[in-house]
Amino acid sequence: MKLSKRIVPAALALSVLSAGLVTFGEPLNADAANNKAVAAAENEQVAKITNIKPLNTMTLQIIFNQPLAAADVDLNNLDAIKKHFIFNGDLEIVNVPRLMTGSKSTYIVPVTFQEDDFIYTLSYKEQRNKVFEGTDEKVFVRNVEQVTNDTFTLEAFQEDGVVDYANIIEAYRAGRGNLAFSLDRQNRDASGKRFDIISSLRDRYVTVKTSEGEEFVANYVPFTQAADGRQASQFRLPAGQTLKPGVTYRVYSQWAEIDVKSFVAKEIAPFVLQSVKAIDDKSFELQLTNDPQSDLLAGRSVELKGNDGSTLQAQYRYSSRKGAVGIFDLANGGTLKANVSYTVVPLNNWATATNVVLQGK
Repeated sequence: MKLSKRIVPAALALSVLSAGLVTFGEPLNADAANNKAVAAAENEQVAKITNIKPLNTMTLQIIFNQPLAAADVDLNNLDAIKKHFIFNGDLEIVNVPRLMTGSKSTYIVPVTFQEDDFIYTLSYKEQRNKVFEGTDEKVFVRNVEQVTNDTFTLEAFQEDGVVDYANIIEAYRAGRGNLAFSLDRQNRDASGKRFDIISSLRDRYVTVKTSEGEEFVANYVPFTQAADGRQASQFRLPAGQTLKPGVTYRVYSQWAEIDVKSFVAKEIAPFVLQSVKAIDDKSFELQLTNDPQSDLLAGRSVELKGNDGSTLQAQYRYSSRKGAVGIFDLANGGTLKANVSYTVVPLNNWATATNVVLQGK
């Protein structure tokens, strides 16, 4: 009896399958077709490179068939974005692509230095390689100028046909006011004047040689390349080094063709800190005795010595200066303690301070 109960259902199942009333192939085929359709749709959504044009040795102008996704131009995703651009010849991007003002899908892409006439390939997000010829053309910079005892600027001018990318990209347009404008496909403005473009100077440097035979590297100070209405990027000597009055300094660059590349260092007095006021337990306002007229606070730090024996460090918040006042943020997760008084001490002698005390809150 038990045996017949097992055989009959089995025979019924075989009969139904044979008759085609139940099939297992169709759902599997439907899933495969659906997955293929999804993959095709996703592929269509990925931007594809249509043209690559080297503008100078550190800058590419890349046209895509559609705008890049927000995540693919987000500075917070820079490490991941770098992996989207695969070059040969050890070339790589150094900052996120920036959409040009007035364009739908033309981007300024800063890269490490190209070699002239080298044939480069670029694969974006594992797509087919695009080919372009490298250039060693440099950006024209008119002169160098000392601005503090350890910092100098390289200044370029639009009159010379050079524009900082901050003035011609969509991401910064709202904050640039009347400095913002657009360029056409040949990088000409409304009057027909053609411009070379200074792309992001993130991680850039210059080499400095002295009349005394010394040589060292000066690194770019972030967020200074298009500040205060000028195209005067700041470069700073290694920590602890200063420009010696009377010594001639000559500046060389792999990315800039500097017209007047030498200057004689002079004595420039450090800033003087006047007062300090807490904003909250993680930041404070620091006031100088005089308005520096440009963002010479960039990259500066101070130490806070508490009357309880504790010490903290704080760094200038880039682009926060208003007149003689700049905002500093505590580093490494530090916080101000209530009822503790902190003496402010500038690090690396960029300023002097006498009895400048911050009260914790």
